[in-house]
Amino acid sequence: MPIEAIQLRQQTVLIIDDDPIVVDIMETVFDGDLRILTARNGRAGIAMACAENPDLILLDVRMPDMDGYETCRLLKSMAETADIPVIFLTARVETEDEFKGLELGAIDYIAKPIVPQIVRARIQNHLTLKRQRDQLANMSMIDGLTGIANRRRFDDHIEQELRRGSRNKAPLSLLLMDIDDFKAYNDTYGHARGDDCLRTVAQEIRNFLRRPSDLVARYGGEEFAVVLPDTPPEAALMLAEKIRIGIEKLNIPHKAARAADHVTVSIGAAMCPPDEPMTKAQLIEAADTQLYASKRAGRNRVTQAA
Repeated sequence: MPIEAIQLRQQTVLIIDDDPIVVDIMETVFDGDLRILTARNGRAGIAMACAENPDLILLDVRMPDMDGYETCRLLKSMAETADIPVIFLTARVETEDEFKGLELGAIDYIAKPIVPQIVRARIQNHLTLKRQRDQLANMSMIDGLTGIANRRRFDDHIEQELRRGSRNKAPLSLLLMDIDDFKAYNDTYGHARGDDCLRTVAQEIRNFLRRPSDLVARYGGEEFAVVLPDTPPEAALMLAEKIRIGIEKLNIPHKAARAADHVTVSIGAAMCPPDEPMTKAQLIEAADTQLYASKRAGRNRVTQAA
């Protein structure tokens, strides 16, 4: 997510508490400044945290189903939720209880009964820190040349979406694409023009993505990857063809190319079926195989795994 989007989006707080009065107080305290999500027990809270990825979790210690300590332990054990800050809400303020929560990974305690002014100040402080951490993390995940996600971000995202797809029984599609004869482009026009070409192609690919969960990344030198969660093969194929045509319509001159007199891309598409989990390496290999099939077939085309 671009830094500007992190700065502008409304932050989300998930309250896991079986007491509706707490939720009412929080909604009154923040009065629309935050997006408030609620869950009445630990299991529902964990499911919502995985689905919504909130910026902060307020977690009651005493709840039915499982207590807050066990809920926190499970949240911190899962890759999808491990980095979400957790604040305990509790009437128990004994040192031993506080130590136990902090040892499990919580960042703070808020004592009940809730004092609105104190709660607002403490939560705002933690959310400010969270936003700053997100901005720093985002900067480390961006390719400096093209402004899209880098390989590190791609690796993290595809692992996360593979887990999500396996859990939700949803398909995950992957597109790998390569600018045709890019070495010849650099040799003909120079590396500065080559950098401009990479930036233009990256932005064109990004223009076709509509959902926050979709990701375009610079996978290698002139190679790009598009991760498409919850996307069946026919939809991935349609998008890949739109991208291919869109890049062709840029009409970037490339007199040394073999497929056309302008810049084109070859694309390989593969999908992880919802009922047959694949590893990241397997999915990448499947898409890479199709990418090279496109190259062998003459370039400037899309090939999809059967």
